Amino acid sequence: MDNIKISTAQFENKSGDKAYNLSVIEHLAGKAAKEGSDIITFHECSITGYTFAKNLSIKQLIDQAEYVPGGDSVLKLIDIARQHEIVILAGLFEKDEKNQVYNTYVCVDKNGLISKYRKLHPFIHPNLKAGDDYCVFEIHGWNCGILICYDNNIIENVRATRLLGAEIIFMPHVTMCTPSTRPGAGFVDPTLWKNRDTDPTSLRLEFDGMKGRKWLMKW
Repeated sequence: MDNIKISTAQFENKSGDKAYNLSVIEHLAGKAAKEGSDIITFHECSITGYTFAKNLSIKQLIDQAEYVPGGDSVLKLIDIARQHEIVILAGLFEKDEKNQVYNTYVCVDKNGLISKYRKLHPFIHPNLKAGDDYCVFEIHGWNCGILICYDNNIIENVRATRLLGAEIIFMPHVTMCTPSTRPGAGFVDPTLWKNRDTDPTSLRLEFDGMKGRKWLMKW
């Protein structure tokens, strides 16, 4: 079995601006490919945005969602994968023929869709439907699976995916430094990020506190 190099990438997406988010994905995929990566994996709902969905109406949520694999965003993702000769994993809201919407994560390469997975435990919007299946697929000889964010809290999901043969499990999430009803949650002040070179300590305290690592370790 050959070694593979995987890049992970998370960026500050623009909510609902799929064109912009895909442009960042394209840039980072190209960068990863030049650095020798075989695969690049992005965060949950990296194409559409995530937390903004809690304020959408049902119609707005359906309008944000796309068919998979026939929607424009997945077709663009395949084009990016083809252009840079790299496997890409990214997330978006998917709709089916009945306009049911899912939190979906896809894996594509230059030849098209390799696999898709629908989050089993969605909660950002009451009209998101739960997925009902695990997935295991092959990338460069490795058996891979996907579990999105909270799915990993249910340890049997991880166990089941492994028992189905997964050697690598991609676990995309949007958890830290985002708005939430949980205590202490919220965005990190952008000023702290801009001043990270002159004042790294203040930024580190935010990342290590309840907005970030402290909550994650408790979770």
